[in-house]
Amino acid sequence: MRQINIYAQKNATIEENLRSQNYSSSLCSRLRKRMGLIMVNETPKKIVDTVCVGDVIQIVLEDENIKSVAKYDIPLNIVYEDEDLAIINKQANLAVINAREHYGKSLENALANIWGDFVYRPVNRLDRDTSGLMIVAKNQLAHSILSGSKITKKYLALADGKFQGEGLIDVPIARVDNSIIERCVRVDGKDARTKYKVIKNFSFYSLVELELLTGRTHQIRVHMKYISHPLLGDGIYNPAQKDVILDNGFKLSRQALHSSYLKFTHPITKKEIEISSKPDFID
Repeated sequence: MRQINIYAQKNATIEENLRSQNYSSSLCSRLRKRMGLIMVNETPKKIVDTVCVGDVIQIVLEDENIKSVAKYDIPLNIVYEDEDLAIINKQANLAVINAREHYGKSLENALANIWGDFVYRPVNRLDRDTSGLMIVAKNQLAHSILSGSKITKKYLALADGKFQGEGLIDVPIARVDNSIIERCVRVDGKDARTKYKVIKNFSFYSLVELELLTGRTHQIRVHMKYISHPLLGDGIYNPAQKDVILDNGFKLSRQALHSSYLKFTHPITKKEIEISSKPDFID
């Protein structure tokens, strides 16, 4: 159970104050249905009650329908954690979401092994073989705020071929017909924009920094293939460069993509959080 204090910014109902401060409609709906979750100046209130500027609105966040989660005993690198969220530096070969082929061996199961049964709320998701930083919210409020907040997300990748410069890839992405996983660039797809900057050239590949301006499935992988520089080790979009040996001797057996940087405002404390991480395929 988590309790937070919110200060009323206007003479209006509690719901109007919450909505004016960007709290989600799902949270308001939950508070509307359940009694005992709201206190104002230590007095029980309903969400339709009126408050005054400066009143302290105390919200009790209590998860409902916590399900039993299978435990998966695997080491995790949790680089930041508080009452509202955790940032995990996820290793490659670990799925974020349970699926049939690796059921019971996902990040959810690994966190349950540490936290016990809980409601799983990943904020940003990484492909199974993409490593790096990702956020998991610990309560509905933190998740709803972060899901609608500006989060700066940067990646480091090794791209096939040597090239220079920086730019914006602005082309729509759609699901490939008759495929569950594969995506492609197509005019009827969803808006997708990725900024890229070449950091360094190597013998037959380049280190590239990428920033997601939208969040489509396989966005970086599809966009890099579109500009003729697919990621090394990407079995779907660059199968010819799978299981390659890098200049530093590292054997790459997955797509060379790492979530290297996150910057966002904490959903509750409003403090700025900025975290960086280096991938294993870079010296």
